[in-house]
Amino acid sequence: MDKFRVETIIATPNPQQAVWAAMHQDYSEEFVYDKRDRFPEESKAGELIVKHLLAGNRGHYGCLEHPQITFNVGYFPHSMMQQVRTHRVGMCLTGDVEVQFTHPALSQGETYYKSTIKELAELWHYGRKHQQTTADADYMKRQISARKIQILDTNTNRVISSNISNIYINGIKEVYEIKTVTGETIKASKDHRFWTNFGWKKVSEFTRETQLCRIKYTGQKTKPFEISFTQEELSLEQWKTIENYPYYEISSLGRVRSYMPRGGKHKPTTKTIQPKIKQLSKAKTYLFASFSDRPGGNNKRLNIHRLVLENFQPLSDYSGVEARHIDGNSYNNCLSNLAWGTSKQNKQDNIINNVISSNRGEFVDILSVEYAGLETTYDLEIKHDLHNFIANNLVTHNSFDVQSFRYTGSRIIDVVDEIKDIENVFYLRPVGHYTNRQGKRYFYSESQRQKDLAWCLEACKLYQQRINEGLSEEHARSLIPFDARQHFVMSCNSRSLMHLLDLRWKKDAQLEAQKFCELLYLRFEEWMPHVAHWYEENRAKKARLSP
Repeated sequence: MDKFRVETIIATPNPQQAVWAAMHQDYSEEFVYDKRDRFPEESKAGELIVKHLLAGNRGHYGCLEHPQITFNVGYFPHSMMQQVRTHRVGMCLTGDVEVQFTHPALSQGETYYKSTIKELAELWHYGRKHQQTTADADYMKRQISARKIQILDTNTNRVISSNISNIYINGIKEVYEIKTVTGETIKASKDHRFWTNFGWKKVSEFTRETQLCRIKYTGQKTKPFEISFTQEELSLEQWKTIENYPYYEISSLGRVRSYMPRGGKHKPTTKTIQPKIKQLSKAKTYLFASFSDRPGGNNKRLNIHRLVLENFQPLSDYSGVEARHIDGNSYNNCLSNLAWGTSKQNKQDNIINNVISSNRGEFVDILSVEYAGLETTYDLEIKHDLHNFIANNLVTHNSFDVQSFRYTGSRIIDVVDEIKDIENVFYLRPVGHYTNRQGKRYFYSESQRQKDLAWCLEACKLYQQRINEGLSEEHARSLIPFDARQHFVMSCNSRSLMHLLDLRWKKDAQLEAQKFCELLYLRFEEWMPHVAHWYEENRAKKARLSP
């Protein structure tokens, strides 16, 4: 645990002074800002908010939500990061917000249906009204998680689909009603983030220039489109001779080059020294080209996506399998975008990517943001790296930002090449005696630990092998042991920070989570010393609800 780190990236300056100003404005008829030159200095402000807000049990703790802080958390096991993420703070929508699902028969037409978050949450946690049993709640979880909820691919600005992995009931919170000039209305806590013309922004960060992203449903069909490649992608391109067609090569990017000699009817049989990139032809849905097994031979038309998979990921039996385009763009024949699968999986790819639709996001002005009172709030967790979903036709965020293994696989290979120490990449608990909250006692021995380290090393070797064989990073990363060390960025306010400490600094919490909270507290103490000391004396490790 000595490698664990929590560092502050950025934080509101003079946070205790900010809380004092918000608290003071609550009972002052004067405009507090006009007396900013007479604000108490930071230390004195801390004493006053502890005395009059916290110790006084004043109850209006919204003032604590104004100061914001962003942490960089590093070298923790992935499982601990997942534990922290299951208790999101501040990301809340009201129960009447509607989310939109893609109908399973989308390929037959533009058919969608909606559900409110409250309806989904009650089914998820309690089951149907006539049942209200744990078994029925589990059944409804399976049913809801199988649905395709609409999200926005913020890279391509295209509506796609994903799945719900969890639904949260976050309790009663202060919410604000947001209205757009195009008629959308949604109520959310001020820490909830929306996709805007300035990227992801919290409600509290909206300005007059902020525009929200709404979805424009056109009902039109899109056509596949060719993609371009960066110099870096071209430098990593791999080539293989096409089986049964020795005068041609296929690449991992779906390009073809020809060594076929030129000439008339009696062509020479020797391959040309300098190959020529072959121009691909376009069918309605696929790219293809004509190939001959020898000079002067008969030409045969072959689809490029099949050639890529057959040469880079050959199978012993091709019956019953199809070549899938993962992103739904059938002109994108990069190996990383292709996979073998069944006809059913191929159709599911189309549904997930909403490929027949040109539904897009567009930015619109905000008409108003007004305080709407206290309401029970909810949130969804989406099973997708984009971490968003469409709510009341607006694009809204659902989780903290975390590091993706897809783009950090080089550290796994560095373990094999002995560039990185395996314990800098993977976390294993120290040797010792342990007890979990169910009372199980055990001893983790040195021999067990060495065997586990050896298993991690073998997994790294297999990952490197699969990458060398041409597998994409998102495919090969499934081989990486779960507790690879994880870095992530976490933002919160002073109130939600205390809430997180309440949840994870309990005496029976996961040991790594307790260590995480210890490091968080050190940064909290540096940032808001008086509030942090009050928290340590009155709430730390007592598992109370946040103030």
